Amino acid sequence: MKSNKLIEEIHSSRIKFNLCNDLINVINYNNEKIGYIKEIIDFNDLIIEFNLYEKYHNIGLQTEILREYLRYKYLWQKYEGIIKCYPKINQTIKILKKRYFISNNDYYYINKELYFNHVERLSLFDKNLNRLPYPNLRGEKIIDDTYAGIVDVIIKNVKTNKFLTTKRDKNKVTSPGLWEITAGGIDYNEDISHAVIREAKEETGLNIIKYEKLDVIIIKDLVYFIYLGYVNQNEDDVKLQVGETTDYKWLTKLELIELFNTNLVPEKQKIRLNKVIDLL
Repeated sequence: MKSNKLIEEIHSSRIKFNLCNDLINVINYNNEKIGYIKEIIDFNDLIIEFNLYEKYHNIGLQTEILREYLRYKYLWQKYEGIIKCYPKINQTIKILKKRYFISNNDYYYINKELYFNHVERLSLFDKNLNRLPYPNLRGEKIIDDTYAGIVDVIIKNVKTNKFLTTKRDKNKVTSPGLWEITAGGIDYNEDISHAVIREAKEETGLNIIKYEKLDVIIIKDLVYFIYLGYVNQNEDDVKLQVGETTDYKWLTKLELIELFNTNLVPEKQKIRLNKVIDLL
């Protein structure tokens, strides 16, 4: 490992890494050590021994740990070789057969082509909002004068004229436990209108029946395409996305304004919503 700082910069919504001697400890956001990754150099190959303590045998979590580790190796350390993984638990073996790896006896091999097929790739735009012909890999630094695309979807129910807000999972890295409007990255080469419909469906289970663009805002290295999306469903049809949100509520426009004037919402969303509130 080249530095502790790089390990500390790699994190997901549920885990982070900490370098301790020859082990990379995996820590959750309750600061509990939940497992480890050990690196072994074998000639030109890198072998990793991966173990998650029995209490935390969760398939989704194991996938997240492997993904974050591999991102560290390929994006930050620019590791060019083949990584072999020696899994210690059966659940991990099931994951490796489905994602990232080719199996050979007790080892599973990964290369960049396999890995990058499973890495989130976001659409990039220039300062004139022209889409660039290459993606931003999730976690990779965004170069100057380019912006990763995000959609904000303000969901309005035509049955009640109320707006949906959801509560972020308390284990999220940014703004844990705060209330928000639906938002998410625009996949590489994805049509923006498709991203609006997809994000609403993924995060809330609701079906957008029509939509309209309200504004576009650039904040630092992100460009936000803000949409008003209409649904025509019962309020209790919302299906929260596990690991992303834990609660929801439907608000009148006045209640929405009142909420977004408190500290219960992310600061960047305040800026974006306040810019379009008169258009709702």
